Amino acid sequence: MPRVPLNMPKMSMTMEEGTIVEWAVEVGGAVKDGDLVVVVTTDKVDMDVESTCNGVLVETLAAEGDVVPVGQPIAWIESETEDLLGDLFAPAPSEDAPVAPGDTAEVEKSAETRGEVTAEGARPDAALTEAAADAAPADLSVDATRSDVSVDASPAQAPRAVPLARRLAEEAGIDLAAIEPGGPWHTIRARDVRAAIEEVGRAAASETPAPVAASEPPAALAARPAPTPAAAPASEASGDLLGDAKQRRIRRATAEVMNRSTEVPQFTAYRPLVLTRMAKARLGALKGVSWNTILLRAYAMTLRSYPALNGYWTDAGVVGNEEVGVSMAIDTPSGLLAPVVRGADRMTIKELDRTVRAMASDAKEGRVDPDRFRGGTGTLSNLGGMGVRRFNALLTPPQATALSLGSVERVPSFDEDGDVVASLVCEVGLTLDHRVADGADAARALSTMQELLDDPLLLLA
Repeated sequence: MPRVPLNMPKMSMTMEEGTIVEWAVEVGGAVKDGDLVVVVTTDKVDMDVESTCNGVLVETLAAEGDVVPVGQPIAWIESETEDLLGDLFAPAPSEDAPVAPGDTAEVEKSAETRGEVTAEGARPDAALTEAAADAAPADLSVDATRSDVSVDASPAQAPRAVPLARRLAEEAGIDLAAIEPGGPWHTIRARDVRAAIEEVGRAAASETPAPVAASEPPAALAARPAPTPAAAPASEASGDLLGDAKQRRIRRATAEVMNRSTEVPQFTAYRPLVLTRMAKARLGALKGVSWNTILLRAYAMTLRSYPALNGYWTDAGVVGNEEVGVSMAIDTPSGLLAPVVRGADRMTIKELDRTVRAMASDAKEGRVDPDRFRGGTGTLSNLGGMGVRRFNALLTPPQATALSLGSVERVPSFDEDGDVVASLVCEVGLTLDHRVADGADAARALSTMQELLDDPLLLLA
């Protein structure tokens, strides 16, 4: 019976690898064309991989948590389906092509093989993947083209291990031969080395002298040499990790972005935007359109009007973006996701509202298209629905601005005659990269947003 490979699919234009989340079918289980076989994730979004034929799942080539390059087999299905095309469209063999485990020339691409990641470069949609966070918590620039995993010709040679695992073991002074391999085909992965380091740390801690009693006089405390603390893994703190694997993956990804954000000089200007006229339009032409959509639209149109604010900083100066893309921060059960609404200033307001609502729903269910995470030129964050009146939104490099939206509230104000009237306002904060623009530029941009909100026809154009 012929064997058909189930390959890691390319689920977006920028996807280069996927992480195995859960096998839905056990080895030996029957599958039909279109049946769910395995769930994979890329850039925090879980997606289903379906069988391409009828048959039996006879072998899996990647375990849960393993990262597999696009196009590489992750399982084999025995099928009686006639394959008239054979290998006609199969890629030509290359040095990096995966081969069967028994082949003496096999080259293994492990879970720690990573892709070159930049904040807004060739593959920004992978910047927040579990793969990148697991491989290099503090440095995401790892070359995806590498496949230099050691291959043993005989048991007498050095243990098979991925490069990152060898480096971690060398830094910790641990013999690879003493580590139990947990990867495919008896490969030692970085996580295996980290587990060994943690075990060494626990052993050292058990031998550490007991702490000095608090009743000892200060002189005795000063004279007594302090015990040497056991070395803890760099990737973990003491105690149990909180959250499930997906939540921890998203927190690591968020941490990476925020670490880069601290390197940017940021300035925030606050202003209450008056929505009284727009509220009247919501009773007519804009009926049913959410405030979030209206303010997102005004923000996108403002970015279009200020090329510098829609650009990003480089050592050579400010570079503008041709298109406007608003990353919409969405609170989900697994953590923060920020899919991008591209062209929000060009689509109709009704179309934009449908897009925003659908995107929020998909994000909460964890089924956003990975392509939706690229192309952001600014970020919109809304906590108004949670009762927050004002907050400071941090930048997402290399974006130059971030807009925070507080709650929409009625407040007392004075009209032209000095009479007290009720005004509908939303206090917003525009954070900008101070290298790209100045505080006055933020103030002018907020004034432009107010002008747009004062004339509903401008938002409908």
